[in-house]
Amino acid sequence: MKVLSVVGPSKAGKTTLIEKIVPSLIEKGLRVLVIKHAISFEIDREGKDSYRLFRCGADVVLSSKEKLAFIARFPDDLEKICNIFGKYYDIIITEGFNSACKDRIVVLNKLEEFERFKCGRILAIITDHSIEGYRCFSWREIDKLVK
Repeated sequence: MKVLSVVGPSKAGKTTLIEKIVPSLIEKGLRVLVIKHAISFEIDREGKDSYRLFRCGADVVLSSKEKLAFIARFPDDLEKICNIFGKYYDIIITEGFNSACKDRIVVLNKLEEFERFKCGRILAIITDHSIEGYRCFSWREIDKLVK
């Protein structure tokens, strides 16, 4: 299982980049999982059975014909998350998880933001600027990155 992080500041275009990369990977026959880092979120709604079951102490899996969701009390630890789900996927793309220092693509709007995303091996940078020593792609060149 390979892990690739897409990192950058808020509103830089991380999700947009992942949306462009994933279809190409799937076309190549790869099973792709995206793990999005969030400060906080709620996928359940008060009053729903799954909400009540989680609140009483159980971890919950929501399953339907087309989707599955896993709601659990689990540490914000990328290695542990990858260990659980990695056996089902060929590649895991993370959105965020900068401090995990995984191989990464950095998405930047401003050059001064670059320094805080240098942890880990940088495979490419999406920016309209040139940064010496790195493979840089503008948004118009994303097709080259995907190949």
